[in-house]
Amino acid sequence: MSMHSDIAEIYYDTRSLIFPECCMVCGCHVTHAMHNICPRCRVNIPTTNYWLREDNPSKECFDGLLPITQGSSFFFYKGNSLWRSLVHRFKYGGTWQIAYNLGRWYGAELKSTSLYDDVDIIIPLPLHPIKSIMRGYNQSRYIADGIAKEMGIKVESHAIRRTRNNPSQARRKREERWVGLDDLFRVTKPEKLRGKHILVVDDVMTSGATLYACLHAIIESVPDARISFATLAVTQHITQL
Repeated sequence: MSMHSDIAEIYYDTRSLIFPECCMVCGCHVTHAMHNICPRCRVNIPTTNYWLREDNPSKECFDGLLPITQGSSFFFYKGNSLWRSLVHRFKYGGTWQIAYNLGRWYGAELKSTSLYDDVDIIIPLPLHPIKSIMRGYNQSRYIADGIAKEMGIKVESHAIRRTRNNPSQARRKREERWVGLDDLFRVTKPEKLRGKHILVVDDVMTSGATLYACLHAIIESVPDARISFATLAVTQHITQL
């Protein structure tokens, strides 16, 4: 288990001794076993159920472009929903605990299906060091740690690095997201990935451009590896790339 995961568990155990735990979506009281998401919010989350299907819109975005083994997204990232604001809170607001808890929930769902049984290693999509310092952490790392906690799989965060601090994709038009992605990622430790089934984890899939660049870098450097991905959220009307 990773140090990030251990820190998260210690944080929650210590905090629960002093403060009652609340649902991170609606604020109502919850128990520690609920991972800060109450039953009502668990029912109301706009889940995709993509992880239950080998063929689904997230994975199909890469058909004919990359040899993806499995791919899925957990919930829809849409409108002004509470779940979209929750992503903004852990991505820009410093609340990494939300990313970790949602990762655990997603990991439990991935473990419930046989499609991801043979995953060997989990890799969070890397942030450039400058952006990681500005945010204080890589949110995808905490999502990956949560997934790994439930699936019992190792996280490897140093085998791939981001080579440039490219502009944020959030406010760019769809076609602009594909500009400047050549060699954006580099595999630095291919020996750790050879022959493995790798699950790459990211927070939000919009155009899929950045995720594509990372997956492509792995496939080019480690052709004998199998590649899958899991994104926490996905835009509702995602289309063929």
